[in-house]
Amino acid sequence: MKVYRYINVILTIAMLGIGSCRAPKKPQPSPTPTTTIEPKLELENLSFEQVDKQGKPLWKVRAKQGVYTPDRKRAKVTNLDGELYQDGKIIMRIAAKTGEVQQEGEKVILRGDVVTKETRNNLILTGQEVEWLPKADLLIIRDRVQANQPKFQVNANEGKYLTRKQQMDLSGKITVLSSDPRLAMQTEHLLWQVKDRTVIGDRSTQIQRYQGNQITATVTANSFSTALDRQIINLQGKVQLNAINPLIQVNGESFVWNLEREIVTADRPLTILHQQQAVTFNANAGELDLKASTATLTGNARGVATRNQAKLGADRLFWQIASQQIVGTGNVVYQQISPLIKFTGTRGVGKLQDQSIVVSSDSKQRVQTEFIPQ
Repeated sequence: MKVYRYINVILTIAMLGIGSCRAPKKPQPSPTPTTTIEPKLELENLSFEQVDKQGKPLWKVRAKQGVYTPDRKRAKVTNLDGELYQDGKIIMRIAAKTGEVQQEGEKVILRGDVVTKETRNNLILTGQEVEWLPKADLLIIRDRVQANQPKFQVNANEGKYLTRKQQMDLSGKITVLSSDPRLAMQTEHLLWQVKDRTVIGDRSTQIQRYQGNQITATVTANSFSTALDRQIINLQGKVQLNAINPLIQVNGESFVWNLEREIVTADRPLTILHQQQAVTFNANAGELDLKASTATLTGNARGVATRNQAKLGADRLFWQIASQQIVGTGNVVYQQISPLIKFTGTRGVGKLQDQSIVVSSDSKQRVQTEFIPQ
């Protein structure tokens, strides 16, 4: 059932045009066709609404001016505001320069600086065109789309907001700005679960981490998910992290980045490269503490100094990045080429760059030394 309410005065009623009567005349070779004028009602201070079968409102619109077709299939309004409802409760407040009600209220289209305020999640959606489909619980936003919460902002080419699920699907050229934690992102598709405060990206994504106005780390990944309240980002696929301080590059397939603690955890093989010191580390898993400037590598952990080819392998390597001091424990193997020598033991401590690794062993196992002839 649809209910429309009109307020104030009908300004103009344009009736269907009828061809004028003429006296019999000589037949003309090219008669002029009659003109049909589309019937319409022009209104001021218009107010109308649509309700469902139970009499609960689906939407209400107020406008300064409007044109309404007598067939009740379309209405065009200007300078409008109103409310969108779900289960009889207001879920959104809307405002736009122009609007159009189609299909007897089954579709509402808003155009021109459209502002939609979602009342449940303190979410503001803006765009140049918004389409509201009450039966589908769907709001489609197009052209210069922006979705804002107090600490999170997304810009996109198009957005679809499922009002019952409270879920936003964004596509096109997407940029994300977060103030807490301080982040910027660029990607092509996002799924924002607004109520649950999670964001999921399934396309190639670039991320910049800020401290103040300075970038402290950049990341590229094939996909990601983040819990905004927990300040944690899960990075998947081909992942590369470039940190500024310490100046290292980390490559892997699966990282969990705790932004509050500045700790990156990898549960799959990873590689860490320090270009200035010309050392590379790899392992089956690891943890990088950016604040403390340390890395802990576990499972077939290996470190190599590319300038002198000194190598240290162990079950576990602890690397103090600033001092370049390394501690290896469990099945330690150290090898260098000048002179060509190999040590095995249970513990190794030192620096690869200057070949100062000291290998030791516990009381149950002796250090083994192997001189390799050249």
